[in-house]
Amino acid sequence: MLNNQSIFITGGTGTLGQAFIKKALTEFPKIKEITIYSRDEMKQYDLRREYPSGSFPRMNWVIGDIRDAERLNDKMKKTDIVIHAAAMKHIPICEENPEECLKTNVEGTKNVIHAAIENKVKKIVLASTDKAVDPISIYGNSKQAAEKLFLNASNEVSKFAIVRLGNIWGSRGSVVPLFKELAKTGIIPITHPDMTRFFCTEDQSADAVHYTLKNMKGGEIIIPKMKARKISDLAKELAPECAYKIIGLRGFEKIGEKLASDIELERLHESKHFWMINKTVPSKDAPCISHQLDSSLLLKYQLN
Repeated sequence: MLNNQSIFITGGTGTLGQAFIKKALTEFPKIKEITIYSRDEMKQYDLRREYPSGSFPRMNWVIGDIRDAERLNDKMKKTDIVIHAAAMKHIPICEENPEECLKTNVEGTKNVIHAAIENKVKKIVLASTDKAVDPISIYGNSKQAAEKLFLNASNEVSKFAIVRLGNIWGSRGSVVPLFKELAKTGIIPITHPDMTRFFCTEDQSADAVHYTLKNMKGGEIIIPKMKARKISDLAKELAPECAYKIIGLRGFEKIGEKLASDIELERLHESKHFWMINKTVPSKDAPCISHQLDSSLLLKYQLN
């Protein structure tokens, strides 16, 4: 599938980008080129040490910002596949800097779309989040807008699709490394005792991108089947010796997340490891599995 293809990854130094690179290089030895396009030179420096040019000549490294439409367009030339994983993701920072969040997550995504169409890229996949479903945060709203842009971008040459993920286990900025760090203080803050979140592994996230590239026709949302975890249980598991302090929900948080909206359920189809939301094709079976797509309801269903 990826052999003889030139792949361009925005935000490629992040957790998803690294997982995708590892899987791609392992399973597809004849990849033509992988371009890592990101703006953080230190993250690129660190990752380049794992993939030295002498051993990995197919790796191409570019410092660039998705806000820079001209550079993005220039560096995407002769690309077959784009994985768009660049985004502002830290929710409190996005809340404090909403204009910057929108510039990156919405305007930057628009630039990716235009560059891909201009360069006649065949397949383009957006890495999205469950926060885009019925959003209440600026981050969630920005990713919902990015999804809408992708869902309406496909043409006869360039096909666009979305991978919608939960929290990637252990990724930078996620609750797992945070709890491990806070464990040193002896106190773990919990916003709400019943808060739940969906989690996926790095391998699941990479598998979801590969599955999307293999099966997409344009306009789909692919969702890997993920487990819901209660955050208070997670804290006890990661820091069993610590005390726990309930600090209350912040204005941009939900008690539970959803992987699909009620409207999307009408177009949802199920396979063994994934759900697929088609752009227009309805599904009669989707409503009966709706509890599996709501972290609060799914956890109750699992416990019962």
